[in-house]
Amino acid sequence: MRLVIGIGNTLRGDDGIGVAVAQHIAAQHSTPDLQVVTCQQLTPELIALISQAKQVIFVDASVTQPSGSVQAQPLDLDGARLLSVHHTAPSALLMAAKVLYNAQPPSTLVTIGGQDFGFTEQFSEPVAQALPRAAQLIMSLLETQSGKAH
Repeated sequence: MRLVIGIGNTLRGDDGIGVAVAQHIAAQHSTPDLQVVTCQQLTPELIALISQAKQVIFVDASVTQPSGSVQAQPLDLDGARLLSVHHTAPSALLMAAKVLYNAQPPSTLVTIGGQDFGFTEQFSEPVAQALPRAAQLIMSLLETQSGKAH
């Protein structure tokens, strides 16, 4: 199973882009081996699901990259922090999956640069335009990894 996890608060403008991208992928690319999960923040409950995946892609907004830019970076366990009640990083969940289940699926973090994180359910123009590009990038990452498995 390939797993896409969309992260974000849909009531805080561009912060909800990770959820929107994941929902777009679920609506456009429904296959039995693709599971899409959305959440406001990462929690330890996701560890078991991550341990069962053959590939994981996390999708989230970024406050540090230019508005509307889309970036992908492979995740590894170097520098993984401990799980926290206040903020859990994707690498912490990956480390827990390795420790608890001896599972280390290839993982990528796709981020979309946000502009407006105020109280709204609308995306800024650059982020709205980035949504299809982010979805296309994720689908190509899923296909690339799927091709490696065969």
